Amino acid sequence: MLRKIFLAASFLIGVVACSSNRTCTITGSVSPQPDSVYLVDNAGKRLDATAVQEGAFTLTCERNPQRGVSVITVPKGDPVNLIPDSKEINVTIKDGMVTVGGSPLSEELQELQQWMKDHFMSYNTRAMSLSESGDEAGAEALMVEMHKAMAEHCKEVYLNHLQDPVGVQAMSMLTFEASDEEFIRLYEQGGECIHADAMIAGRYESLTATRRTVIQLNSTGEDFIETKGNLSDYIGHGAYVLVDFWASWCGPCREEMPFVVNAYNDYKDKGLVVLGIPVRDKLEATKEAMKQLGIRYLQILDPETTLAQEYGVNGIPHLFLFGPDGKVLKDGMRGEGIDAVLKPIFQK
Repeated sequence: MLRKIFLAASFLIGVVACSSNRTCTITGSVSPQPDSVYLVDNAGKRLDATAVQEGAFTLTCERNPQRGVSVITVPKGDPVNLIPDSKEINVTIKDGMVTVGGSPLSEELQELQQWMKDHFMSYNTRAMSLSESGDEAGAEALMVEMHKAMAEHCKEVYLNHLQDPVGVQAMSMLTFEASDEEFIRLYEQGGECIHADAMIAGRYESLTATRRTVIQLNSTGEDFIETKGNLSDYIGHGAYVLVDFWASWCGPCREEMPFVVNAYNDYKDKGLVVLGIPVRDKLEATKEAMKQLGIRYLQILDPETTLAQEYGVNGIPHLFLFGPDGKVLKDGMRGEGIDAVLKPIFQK
């Protein structure tokens, strides 16, 4: 869990260049004094460079609030991330501590980065103390609390900065902290600056490229909740998963369905996950069959039979039971044989 925080902290803010004829002048002081400093964009392209004289330097770049730049000291120190949103920016680097003035967005960016650092250090120190005292459960709970607070704060910042690199920094953290569905929704609210970031856009593309329509009856049994997902979201994540390939037009599937529904009702509170995979079926026909047959568990649509082919399903109904590690424990179960397989697992 800690690893993803370190990974997230290692990413520089994403940037996107836009045309501008205005100039931003970055003046600064640095101690201990390095030999020189230079300015780069997100791709590492050098925009400007200068020697440091008497601890001072001056750099220039295009003024643009929708892109980010980084000041690099040589010998190399930690990059100082800035947003050239004003005519003049002042930077002070003293013993690794950074102070920025004259740039509202750069100041907000520094505040966000400092908040994340302080937040992590505070929780980590407390969690380490609990762990050393033998309270592993308490330490784990504290880290869960930390990640939740991190996500909430970054989401708030992001929604206020959909068009600039402060939002990019917040969204970079949310690639680790937000659920897949929330990440997709937040990404689609973002502007060009967000969509131009390679890491963020790559995450979005990887999620949406394989996301399928997932439906489930709501609590009243009268309407449907529709989301996006895939079989891999559920298999191999620590639960036993019963997967039923079926279709509304399949008579034997309908005959088999009461046994699957009973398995869901009998063992869902004991940890069994049941998923239906309607094969080559129309959405409205699937929904109508779900109401008729009392199917309350998730359905992952497979209209092109891609999933059926992946698992070698040549005829339906066809059931698989996956273990907590994602491996197939049993397939081809029918009728009362379904309960015969599940009962020893859940009534130990």
